[in-house]
Amino acid sequence: MALDEQKLLQSYRMLHEVFPEDLHIARPLIHMLLQHELRAEAGDLALSMARRMLAGGHAAHASSFLSLCRQLNHPNIEDIDFLYDMASFSIDGNDNESEQRFVLIEQLSDTEGLDFIRQGKLMQVQGGDVIVRQGERSKTFYLILCGAVDVRISLKDGHAITVHTLAAGDFFGEFACVYQLRRSASVIASEQALLLEFSAQALDQLMHASPMAGDYLIHTVQSRMIDAMTHSMPAFAELPEADRLWLAEEASVHEYALGETIPALDPAQPACHILLFGRASIQLPNGFTAPLATGMMFGSASPHIRLPSQATIKASEQTLVCSMPGNIFHTFMNVYAGFEQQIKTAGAPLPLFRSARPQNGRE
Repeated sequence: MALDEQKLLQSYRMLHEVFPEDLHIARPLIHMLLQHELRAEAGDLALSMARRMLAGGHAAHASSFLSLCRQLNHPNIEDIDFLYDMASFSIDGNDNESEQRFVLIEQLSDTEGLDFIRQGKLMQVQGGDVIVRQGERSKTFYLILCGAVDVRISLKDGHAITVHTLAAGDFFGEFACVYQLRRSASVIASEQALLLEFSAQALDQLMHASPMAGDYLIHTVQSRMIDAMTHSMPAFAELPEADRLWLAEEASVHEYALGETIPALDPAQPACHILLFGRASIQLPNGFTAPLATGMMFGSASPHIRLPSQATIKASEQTLVCSMPGNIFHTFMNVYAGFEQQIKTAGAPLPLFRSARPQNGRE
């Protein structure tokens, strides 16, 4: 059910607190305030935005907000005239990278952004509430309006670790919506929080309406997946946060459907591939096969993870594979003894062939 006008206004007010320089939030908010006959609040917001725009070097936007102030008969006439004079002698500069903008709607028109936000559902949670649970099947996406949540991953040994704390303006849940897979982590409210919940359909419509928003979402999903991997796999235990971020930024994630071949060897572009989700099998021409388990490494970056040249890897279901560039792999091998030891003892899939049996039953 779409947000009613009062809840939509509430959501935009809170979004403006998080992203105070974002025009795509301020302009619709001013329009809604006027619809609700809150002219004084609308005028104050317009004047505030004029000051922000002028300080950020956006004289044209500042002038637009100042014109609106005059139309609304804002009482602070002297300030408005002074800011108008400043704007008339200013030249619009480049976008200030320090400005906080809601990137998901940045490339949308104000109306398109409003239509997306309207599709949300307000959700109040208390500290300790589980919002999504690792391993469950659900396809919803969440934007935090206020409060904070913890992202936790349950490890194979039964322990759980908090890998991130997200605050107002952050979002989560996009992984299950984008890749249609089970939740990769649990998200638990660390304090009272107010969220906007969106369906997978709303997110899909956003990605189609704004390819740049879609690209940003995909990049965010993949970076978070890789970061989660570094917290759950022993090979990466020694890595400091800076190197985890380096890997998340430089590595890529590829998706393979059932039966598709997963590239394993490319001497021209040395890489280490890691199976993140799904199942695959390694096959040799003589009929020997072996399953490829989640977390296993293979590729051309090192003899320790290299498969026989005639080996083929086939996805047994929808599968996601992380490709780590060779330069990062070798840096980790040279700097972190624990990473090197894990690669030498547990990273290579070749031992699987010792116990594998040919498909045709021959020994």
